Amino acid sequence: MRYPFVELLTAILFTACFIWFGHSWLTVKFCLFCFLLVGLIFMDAETGLLPHEFTYPGIVLGLGFSWLAPTDSAGTELLLRAYQIHFPSGRQLSLIDSALGALVGAGFFYLAWALYYVIRKRHGIGFGDIALMAMSGAFLGLKLTLLAIFFAPLLAVVYAICLLARHRRREPVGGSPADVADSSSGREMIVNREIQFGVFLGACSLVAVFLGETIWRWYLGFFR
Repeated sequence: MRYPFVELLTAILFTACFIWFGHSWLTVKFCLFCFLLVGLIFMDAETGLLPHEFTYPGIVLGLGFSWLAPTDSAGTELLLRAYQIHFPSGRQLSLIDSALGALVGAGFFYLAWALYYVIRKRHGIGFGDIALMAMSGAFLGLKLTLLAIFFAPLLAVVYAICLLARHRRREPVGGSPADVADSSSGREMIVNREIQFGVFLGACSLVAVFLGETIWRWYLGFFR
C-alpha cells in the first residue's frame, strides 16, 4: 500500500479501544474490527477491491465475538418487543442482535444495488461493499449498524459534491468552444465516476464504534 500512516492510524485506534472499553473482551473485539476496517478502507481506496478473504471471516468473527463480548442490544430488543416476539437475554440476545445487524446492513445495500441495476442496468455498488456492511453489522449490532447505513451515503454524496465544486472552480471562464467541451466532458466523467463506497462504509463504521452511543443518545433526546 502507498499509505505510510496506516500503521499509525491502527495504533491510534487500538489505543482508543483500550481507553473506551478498558480491560475487556470488548477491547479485543473492537481492536480486531478496527484492524480489519483500516485494511479494507485503504485497500478499497487504492485498488477498488474488498476481498472476500477478509470480509467473510470478519462476519464469522463478529458473530463469535457477540457471544464473548455482548454489546447494547436495545435495537433488537425493541424490534422483537414491537412484534411481541419472546426474546432471550444476555449473550443469546447479543448473538441475535449481531445476526440482525449483519442481515439488515447487507440487505439494505443489496436492495439498493438491485433497484439501481433495474433502473440503470449497471452496478451502483459492488458485492464487496455489501459483504463489508454485513461484517460491520455483525460487529456493531443492529442499532449502530443503522447509523452507518444512514451516514455512509450522506458522506459519499458530500464527497461527490466537493468533487463537482472543485471541478467547477477550475472551469475556464469565457473560454473557447473546445475548452467548454473539455469542461463539460470533465463534469460528465465526475458524475459517472465510480466512488469507492467501501471507504465511506468503513469510516462510518469506525465512527459508530466510538461515537455511536453518543449520537443515539443525542438523537433520542429530541423525543423526550
